[in-house]
Amino acid sequence: MEFKHVLVVGGTGMLKMASRYLSDHTSCLALITRDSDTARRRLDLPHAHYISADWAVPATFLADVKPVFELYPVDLMLLWMHRSGRAARLGLIEMARGSNCHIVEVHGSAAGDTSQRIAQRRFEINQAGCQYTAVLLGAIMDGGKLTRWLTHDEISAAVIEAIKTKRDVIAGAV
Repeated sequence: MEFKHVLVVGGTGMLKMASRYLSDHTSCLALITRDSDTARRRLDLPHAHYISADWAVPATFLADVKPVFELYPVDLMLLWMHRSGRAARLGLIEMARGSNCHIVEVHGSAAGDTSQRIAQRRFEINQAGCQYTAVLLGAIMDGGKLTRWLTHDEISAAVIEAIKTKRDVIAGAV
């Protein structure tokens, strides 16, 4: 296995394929979702522990996720959280502080100045003694015109590439 312990937040929908990849490449996957029973039925991933927690309620979310960090060191985190999840995201980073954990974070390109946001996140995570990789989601363009949004598989493929290479990835055009 490439990873010992992986924690994923936001991996049951568009990132389902990336979660499957991680399940195949880790000894233990903690999949944090608002509804663990539904996620378990939809994904049925080997090596996965499904934990119900909603990052929209940061204190409860962090209390529910804390045992994952107490049981074992997390060596990879995959995060796809909206801006409203800032407090929960910062709490996760604090739990990983000093661990050299690799944190891969997915960003939509439609939400403001992504380069500034990614630089700030990279700084926060590096200050915590962890590694940071960003995945920036764009769209498929033809002649400068939007033809379609990325598919779930294209998004997951970009995330898997970022995990494998530990380099920032831009999926589609931004």
